[in-house]
Amino acid sequence: MNKDDSKCGKTKGSMKLENKMHAKALADWQKVRRIAVLTDKDIQTLFIRYPNGVNKEIFRKICHLSPRVAQYLLESGLVPCKIRPQRTHRYSITTADMVEFLRDREKRPEKYGLPSEKYSKYHRSHVRSPNRPSDIQLSLITDISYNEACRNAISDCPDLLSIAQTITVIGYSSKKIMRWYREKKLVCVNIRGKILVPKLALYEFMLTEDFRKIKVKSNRQWELLKNAIPKFK
Repeated sequence: MNKDDSKCGKTKGSMKLENKMHAKALADWQKVRRIAVLTDKDIQTLFIRYPNGVNKEIFRKICHLSPRVAQYLLESGLVPCKIRPQRTHRYSITTADMVEFLRDREKRPEKYGLPSEKYSKYHRSHVRSPNRPSDIQLSLITDISYNEACRNAISDCPDLLSIAQTITVIGYSSKKIMRWYREKKLVCVNIRGKILVPKLALYEFMLTEDFRKIKVKSNRQWELLKNAIPKFK
């Protein structure tokens, strides 16, 4: 064997060893280790493994969160993230923000608990409303009374609403809101990766036939229609 062959063999051997070590590291993290107490070694590993940040699925597995809690933390702004107008890989969280969340959760776990009553009001959109107006009552609604009810519904809202705030007004899920955005039915703005809904755009959308003729209405929309029924003396 000449020197060139030995050098080549040594290079291949070292590459083989590196590949083996890399494969082992990948195998360790493919299960995505759930972190309860953050150590310096964990922090270093996270930055090496995820230099460009993580998506919602990896974030929730590392932090040991249910999909429902993870979505609440991201949409409420408790964990900073970028929300893209697409169906998959919508959420992007930087590794630094994930580490900061893990550190803060160790000190103040109560801050990141799921407010069950509030969250249920946001997301249980299609449970039949006990206060649903009758067909006779709905027939009494005029365009003027409906427009006034819509104005009252957003009167206390800021000029730009987050997705969570939009949910409180109309009662539909974030997926449905983002679908309306993609279909150009609801005008939204993207500010530093965060999707916001202008107050005027939401009001105009609530007046459209697309919104008024939704077959399976949310509790919030039934409440809106109930408020639109003219009050006769």
